[in-house]
Amino acid sequence: MINTYTRCEGAFIGHAIASKYDPSILMALNISQSLVECQKFDGSDILSRYLYLYHTKKCEIGEITKYIYQETLKRNDTQSLISRENFRFDQSVIDEIVKLADKKFEGRTAGCGPAQRSYPLAFCQYIKDDDLFDCTLLEAKLTHNNPIAGQVAGIVNLICRSLINNNDWNDAVNSAFTVPRLHNDVKDVLLRHHRWAYPAVETHPAYAPTVLNAALHHVATSKNAAQAIANAYVKDKSYCAPIVGILAGARWGIPLETYKDNINDSQLATLRETVSKLSTTWKPIDNHPSV
Repeated sequence: MINTYTRCEGAFIGHAIASKYDPSILMALNISQSLVECQKFDGSDILSRYLYLYHTKKCEIGEITKYIYQETLKRNDTQSLISRENFRFDQSVIDEIVKLADKKFEGRTAGCGPAQRSYPLAFCQYIKDDDLFDCTLLEAKLTHNNPIAGQVAGIVNLICRSLINNNDWNDAVNSAFTVPRLHNDVKDVLLRHHRWAYPAVETHPAYAPTVLNAALHHVATSKNAAQAIANAYVKDKSYCAPIVGILAGARWGIPLETYKDNINDSQLATLRETVSKLSTTWKPIDNHPSV
């Protein structure tokens, strides 16, 4: 039986390895910091961290989020040095900006970005089991207006939470897809991911259901995390591989030999500090072994 700390560490380190420590891991760390400090989901706080990350580092956070950053700058009338607080907005303002982004990108906001960044929600007990999917939808809508993006992220997070609850992989996947009112493209993933990694119909490579299908296929058909990540790398390093790292790490954990040459000491220390803080939110109960 794998404990909560090991699954959480596996997800973070798997994500870091598979993404080559790209900005999506920085965004996952952002949401983790927000959860620990606020002790709840606070969308305004989380978005402020994403936008300030881009403001200070200009790292690749995706075209949609960069557009939202530009729109929030227009709403900042300060002439002084900009801080993270300048990117905190009421939810009504966030909703307005996100709708502008959706219009700008002609509704093509069903990407996999939220599925790559929001998994810390699954590893924080401040977010209850019954609230996890809806909370993930809210997190996704901080940037991606199309509900498909949030539904796919929600599936990933429900699988991670189910693994924490000590369900096996197949039960975790099947249970995640019982959420009502899923888009047909999302529902179809459950039926086809065992048979092939990619659908016959061509889609944008970042389209969230396509990425989810490939990620579940690689984790389901592999024997360990290293194999799953390697298989994902064959065709899709940018979109699928990070989610494979998250799910495979949560399923099996990541042994030292898998990551010792892929993450430097500073990065590993940051990840482990975050994992420790998230893991301490879990209270030992019957099906959550002490970490």
